[in-house]
Amino acid sequence: MEFFDKVNELARAAADKTAEVVEDTRLKAQILSDEKSIRELEAKIGAYYYGKFAAGEPVDEAVREWCTAVSVHKANIEEKKEALNSARRTEETAGADAPAGEEKEKINDDPFENP
Repeated sequence: MEFFDKVNELARAAADKTAEVVEDTRLKAQILSDEKSIRELEAKIGAYYYGKFAAGEPVDEAVREWCTAVSVHKANIEEKKEALNSARRTEETAGADAPAGEEKEKINDDPFENP
């Protein structure tokens, strides 16, 4: 009987450890969910203040600096997109002179847009 008592004791210990691991995993998942919610709310707060800045409404100095930096990045993105579009137009013009079947493939502006 001593053998069965040992097996039962080991089984209980394993079950307790499993329950502990499940609880830890559940708590970690909740923490990750809360952290994700915080990031989403922070993004909404940022979008709100950037909207105020873009509309010319007064915002705090620190927020104004960050919004100005965002505007600079947005302008840089637009310049780079225009350069890409210009290069594509040049390639398309060159591709029109190429023999049939040798035209270069067009690149979509939006990588998530369906062709």
